Amino acid sequence: MFAEISAAVTSAKTALDIAKAAHGLSNYNELVAAVSEVNAKLMDATVVALASLEKQSSLASEVSDLKESLRKIENWESQMKRYSLHAFPTGALAHALQPGMENGEPMHYLCTACVDKKKKTTLQPNGRVLHCPECNTNIYMHPHSPSPNRNKGGSWMAA
Repeated sequence: MFAEISAAVTSAKTALDIAKAAHGLSNYNELVAAVSEVNAKLMDATVVALASLEKQSSLASEVSDLKESLRKIENWESQMKRYSLHAFPTGALAHALQPGMENGEPMHYLCTACVDKKKKTTLQPNGRVLHCPECNTNIYMHPHSPSPNRNKGGSWMAA
């Protein structure tokens, strides 16, 4: 009878150990589930952080591009302060280098069409014409001289 009681106690103890183990296993499963949830949240946070970092990099690049554009605009405006709009006797316009602003350059004119496009193109003299090599504009500096031949009406014809 003692052996039976001893076996019953041992069985109860084993059952208690199994119950504790099952309870521990339940806690372990809950721990694994909690760790998995934390990992999922960390992955989501990492994705958000990477997206934010990418956006920050994009914005930094855009700021750099804007600074470069601003620098070019300020440089252009600084260069154009050296010139003033000049009207030739023909009424044609060009940007003339202002006296005192030469910086070692000879007197010259810039094409107005090119300046409007933010290009600094020096007009090239060709007789009484200034020619723009960029846009092929010709600017007549002096009015056409009359032809020595008269027509029947007595007026001078353009050469």
